[in-house]
Amino acid sequence: MKDALENYPELLQDLKSLLTKAKYQAYKAVDNLKVQTYWQIGERIVREELQHKDKADYGEFLISRLARDLGFSKVMLHYMIRFYTVYPIVQTVSEQLSWSHIVELIYLNNNEERQFYGQQIIKNGWSVRTLRCEIGKKMYQRASREGGLVIKKKFPLAKPELVFKDSYNFDFLELKTNYKEKDLKNSLLEKLEQFLQELGPDFFVGRREVPILISGNYDKVDLELFHAGLLCHILVEVKTEPFQHKHVSQIYSYLNWYKQNKLQKGQRPPIGLIICKTKDEETVHYALGELKKEVFVAEYQIKLPTKDQIKKLLK
Repeated sequence: MKDALENYPELLQDLKSLLTKAKYQAYKAVDNLKVQTYWQIGERIVREELQHKDKADYGEFLISRLARDLGFSKVMLHYMIRFYTVYPIVQTVSEQLSWSHIVELIYLNNNEERQFYGQQIIKNGWSVRTLRCEIGKKMYQRASREGGLVIKKKFPLAKPELVFKDSYNFDFLELKTNYKEKDLKNSLLEKLEQFLQELGPDFFVGRREVPILISGNYDKVDLELFHAGLLCHILVEVKTEPFQHKHVSQIYSYLNWYKQNKLQKGQRPPIGLIICKTKDEETVHYALGELKKEVFVAEYQIKLPTKDQIKKLLK
């Protein structure tokens, strides 16, 4: 027994390291969710204020009422509003920045200064205390004067045709044989993490069933995503029927609405993704026409064929 326990200290240390890493990852996941949620709250409040901008003092009245009913302080709500105002595209905020870091960054003078300190936080693993100290020492201004300021301003945008697939594998869904479109959508939303993994890297969750008001009639986009590489919103429509021409006119009206009502400075125009049960390439070709860079059509598979089934098909 003594010999068997010879490697026990090493085993114990490895397991402790795994637990520590897991706790850190869990903390980061919670903090990243907090950042995303606070940005959405800020965006929603600003949108509400704009609808009543003709009413004097409405903004402060709204903040006071929300602080009371939501349990946040007024200062915290002002942080969220400032966060949205300073970073109108939340996906450009690095996941390595905590909410505490962001609170310090949002009140800096300009975007370049925020980018500079954001890069230093990530590069050097700064704590919030260290960040405050370096801001107090005017590190950004010194670096500017001394010619040591390096800020990555531009990055090449991804190509849409390299982002979207022709077919998606939804075999992680547990659907009954006679499932309906509502069942498929609900299952995808319940297993959103696996859905995003299947879509590919750089996809972020936006909102589900986004309401769109056109000519007094409300419609809903199944899912709004954001792609960090494309730097634009992705509007996803899921259909349990084969691809049809009408799907294009539907999503194109959504895209036009987004262009006029949601497009922000620095963003690329939105892109539509229609995921259907099956698609005929010739039908897709003529239905899209000149929209091939704005709308992408893919089919999905609930269960992949077995090797034996593939062999039979090949024969």
